[in-house]
Amino acid sequence: MPLIVFDPSLPMEKRNRTLEPMALNIDLAPTMLAYAGVGVPISIQGSSLRPLVKGESPQWRGDWFYEHHTAAKIIPPSEGVRTTRWTYLRWLKDAKNPVEELYDLQADPLQERNLSAQPQHQDTLRQLRARWEQLRKNLE
Repeated sequence: MPLIVFDPSLPMEKRNRTLEPMALNIDLAPTMLAYAGVGVPISIQGSSLRPLVKGESPQWRGDWFYEHHTAAKIIPPSEGVRTTRWTYLRWLKDAKNPVEELYDLQADPLQERNLSAQPQHQDTLRQLRARWEQLRKNLE
């Protein structure tokens, strides 16, 4: 998610930077708790962005699980995996025959060309499908 964080305690050379790590809405609560000096409960899924803002290099996510199961009359249910380079999406309307989409964010940042049917991308599709299965099982 696009996000702007202002930390007036940062030295000038650490301000006005664009960072590449993927921030998610689940990172907001741990970030606010960290800035408030309050411990982050282990039950919270996200991670504080404060170390990134301070210029540190913490271990960070390389991918994340996506799911959309609300408003099914407007947007069909879907799940997927987002990595720093790829978006893998599964439309779940027909569980036995899901429609899959695959986008290379380096070559196609607006996700306009679905690569899921192209032979040269089948290995990536299989890897992301397996990662989707693994992440989905982790949430059960």
